[in-house]
Amino acid sequence: MRSMRPFLTLWTGQVFSLIGSQLAQFALIWWLTQETGSATVLAFASIVGLVPQVILGPFVGPLIDRWNRKRTMIVADAVVALSTTVLVYLFATDTIAVWHVFVALFVRALGGAFHWPAMTASTSLMVPPQYLTRVQGLNQILNGGLGIASAPLGALLLSLFPMQNILMIDIVTAALAIVI
Repeated sequence: MRSMRPFLTLWTGQVFSLIGSQLAQFALIWWLTQETGSATVLAFASIVGLVPQVILGPFVGPLIDRWNRKRTMIVADAVVALSTTVLVYLFATDTIAVWHVFVALFVRALGGAFHWPAMTASTSLMVPPQYLTRVQGLNQILNGGLGIASAPLGALLLSLFPMQNILMIDIVTAALAIVI
């Protein structure tokens, strides 16, 4: 297990970051839904959040293989946190507009398009071969669990706190991942 320590340290930081990102993502999309009451806006927000990953997907893998993966994950987390910081300011000053959220969703998706492939590529390099299937299982449980848990948890947080507080969770968890 000693050989797993560097990976588990990295993985722990990324777990926090993913939790914060999923909560913020759900909260933003739900805010759009509440604000506009439009199914079209909801669909467009979902598309904006996926397009960068779909378009960049075939090109990101080869780039990640050439780049420093650690630096790529740090920059991706920092870009997402920066876009979220702008949203926190806009929500706190009550100057937020729907288009601001669309831009932030797009920027967050760009960060995600680079972050997850860098994490996945790092996994295969950091984990001893005998643990690869277990780690991939952990990653699948994490992604599935977050997909299920982020919606009700995000809804609960939206009922308890203003949007900028929920977005601060994303910034703090991204900072935690960067530091780790």
